[in-house]
Amino acid sequence: MFKILALSIAITIVMVMYPVKVVHQIADARVNTTQLELKPRVENITLKQHLESPIINLEPRQTTWKQKERVYPQDEISCLAHNIYFEAAIESTAGKLAVAFVTHNRVVDNNFPNTYCKVIYEAAVHTTGFPKRDQCQFSWYCDGKHDTPYPGKNWEHIQGLAKWFYQSNERDHLRDITDGATHYHADYIDNPRWSKYKKRTVQIDRHIFYR
Repeated sequence: MFKILALSIAITIVMVMYPVKVVHQIADARVNTTQLELKPRVENITLKQHLESPIINLEPRQTTWKQKERVYPQDEISCLAHNIYFEAAIESTAGKLAVAFVTHNRVVDNNFPNTYCKVIYEAAVHTTGFPKRDQCQFSWYCDGKHDTPYPGKNWEHIQGLAKWFYQSNERDHLRDITDGATHYHADYIDNPRWSKYKKRTVQIDRHIFYR
């Protein structure tokens, strides 16, 4: 009789304890699941999703003195050639190079755009995007006249000069004959208002240069 009673008590204890153990395991599993869901899931995030993420990076950006952008050499050479042609087509080679140096000096100056084309075509514009008459950095661009060079030896020479100036590894070792000028005007016009705030550097052919 005593053995039967002991066996009955043991069975009851097992039946009571087993569900408790199962409940504890389920609870532990839920806790672990919750902890796992709190971790950032980055393993399945693609590069595109990462770049489009709204997360703000509060680290300071490390930038150079001037933001770089993609440039196309052929376009840059073409812009420079047009500028030399319309600003100094009848000037000497030195006069043509002087215009090229002024254009280059602006490209590397923080106060101006950082490509040849943007420097040359910088202008006040209408809402349509067209430049306003006589409100350009280089007057030929908005003087109301055509902007197509006349074909011939002079234009071919200027194109070659522009290409050499733009591509030459020696350019940065050449002495800037304008002494760092970023501005100039023709000697047959009255001094512009801005000239009194600049230092005159040199006169080459019919242009007076300032920095």
